[in-house]
Amino acid sequence: MATFGPNNLTGGVVAGNGLGPRTFIFAITTATISVANAVALAHNSYNMTVTGVTGTAGTTEYIACQGGNTNGSQGLEGESGVALTATFE
Repeated sequence: MATFGPNNLTGGVVAGNGLGPRTFIFAITTATISVANAVALAHNSYNMTVTGVTGTAGTTEYIACQGGNTNGSQGLEGESGVALTATFE
């Protein structure tokens, strides 16, 4: 039996599967801000835990973060070169 998330024991596709706490996916435009600086801002300025980084050398890279001080309009996505691309509840 496949299990997905704490409330879905059938393996079906339902909202809330998987990632645990609220997870944000941010696109980083590396011509504007380095991935290292975006990660440092996420952690130090917005109290986020960075849970994944796609890379550092591409034109656009992605970081996954959990927790923190963002509400979709005031937070890490307000920094130049950073865009909120997905939120998983």
